[in-house]
Amino acid sequence: MTARRGIAALKSSALAMLVTCAVAPAMAQGQQAPVPAGFTSMFDGKTLNGWKGDPTIWSVRDGAITGSSDTPISANTYLIYEKPYANFEIRFKYRWLTDVGNSGLQFRSGQIAGNYILAGMQANVTPVGKPERFAMLYDELGERQEMVLLGQKATITRAQAAGGGQGRIIRTVTEMVNSREEILSHVKPSGEWNEDVLIVYGNRYWHAVNGYLAFDATDDDPLNARDGLLGWQFHKGPASTVQFKDIVIRPLTAMPDITGRFITKPHAAPEPRVTYKDSTMVGMADKALPQ
Repeated sequence: MTARRGIAALKSSALAMLVTCAVAPAMAQGQQAPVPAGFTSMFDGKTLNGWKGDPTIWSVRDGAITGSSDTPISANTYLIYEKPYANFEIRFKYRWLTDVGNSGLQFRSGQIAGNYILAGMQANVTPVGKPERFAMLYDELGERQEMVLLGQKATITRAQAAGGGQGRIIRTVTEMVNSREEILSHVKPSGEWNEDVLIVYGNRYWHAVNGYLAFDATDDDPLNARDGLLGWQFHKGPASTVQFKDIVIRPLTAMPDITGRFITKPHAAPEPRVTYKDSTMVGMADKALPQ
C-alpha cells in the first residue's frame, strides 16, 4: 500500500467512526426501554397509534410523544388514550424542553365537548414553578380542584354545607410523606428525563417522581370516579414543549403493597391540617375547618 492510499484509508475510517458516533445517539433517542414483566406498552416510539388529540399540538419527536406550541394557546387540550382503565400502575418518563409550561396525566377521566378535552383527576406534570402545586393531585374541571398537594398524605371527604344544596370539600392531611424541598431537589432540569409512577386502586392513589413519593391520597368522596380515560394535558398559556416516553401500564386486581418501593421520610404536617373549600368557591384558597 502506498503512503497516499494509507492516508486515504485512515481518513475514510475516521469519517466512518464519526458518522457512527453521530447516528448512535439519534438511534438511542428513538428506542423505548424494555417493557417490564406484566406491563403493556402504551407507545410504540414512532406513532400515536391508540391515542387521539389535536395534531397541531401532539406529534412524535425524538422517539417521544411531544406536546408543543410555538405560540401561546387559549384553551387546554389533551392527548387521549382510547382504552379506559380503572385500577392500574403506570410508569413513564417525561422532560420539559422549556422552562415554562403545564401538563399532567389525566386518569379516571371523561371526554367532554371541545377540542379533545378531558375532565377528571390529574397527577400534575410541570416544570418546577409553583413548588406546592408540582406533582399534586388535581380535579380537572371539577369542584375539588387542588385535592392533595406535593408531599402530603391526605384524605378527601365531602360534607354538607349551608344547610344543603352545596357541597363542602374537606382535605385532612395526616402527615407529610416527604418534604417538598427534598422532592424538588431531585427533579431534573429542563432537557433531562424524569421518571414518574402513578398507582391507582380503589380509593387510593400514589404518585412518585424519581423514586420519591410525591403524594399519598385517599379519596373518600362518594362522588369520586372509579374508572375512565387516561390522557396527557397540554395547558393553555405560553409557548412550551413537553415530551413523554417509555409509557407502560398494568391493570391491578388487588390492593398493591408499596412498602419500601419509594423513598419516603414521614413527618408531621403543618397546621392547619384540616381545611375545606365550598363547591361554589372554586378558585379560592382553602380555609381552616372550624373544630
